[in-house]
Amino acid sequence: MAKRVLESLVGVGEIYAGDLLLRRTPYDIELWTDAPTDGSGDDNVVNVDGHIDITGIGEAVVLAGSTELTLQLQDGRKFAVALTGTGGSIVGRGVQPG
Repeated sequence: MAKRVLESLVGVGEIYAGDLLLRRTPYDIELWTDAPTDGSGDDNVVNVDGHIDITGIGEAVVLAGSTELTLQLQDGRKFAVALTGTGGSIVGRGVQPG
């Protein structure tokens, strides 16, 4: 199946480690799905790919690769994400309210 972009989003959100707010941060992400366009898949299950600003976070090295992070978008949606490096690249997966 081909990657189908559902939304491209830029804003300021919050990064949590468990229930602990780490910081408010700008994000630039895409929400996408592998679901086919014929309606046979589930567009509520999405993948997250993009970037958050982690400038000045000394613990970024420790957070890289953590699967315990949550990105809360400006509109309130939350996605489990993981840093894929110390530059702020993130990937994740979640369910959108339908």
